Amino acid sequence: MRVTNNPEEIGRCGCGRSPTGKCIGWHALDAAQLTEAQRQWDLEQYRRQAMDQFFEDGSCTGGWGEFKDK
Repeated sequence: MRVTNNPEEIGRCGCGRSPTGKCIGWHALDAAQLTEAQRQWDLEQYRRQAMDQFFEDGSCTGGWGEFKDK
């Protein structure tokens, strides 16, 4: 169904399965596929949050050791 009255509604998830609120095709998945898709989604979100904890050089200390030389 295409919603023409409110353009923001176009692409909205109608089945309630999408974690984004937008249709990403999960309505077509069976129970096992949905469980795997959710697991993959959760893992990717965890990875993104973890990467936000690191500095640009890829370290979690920003190049500083645990004990800084004085």
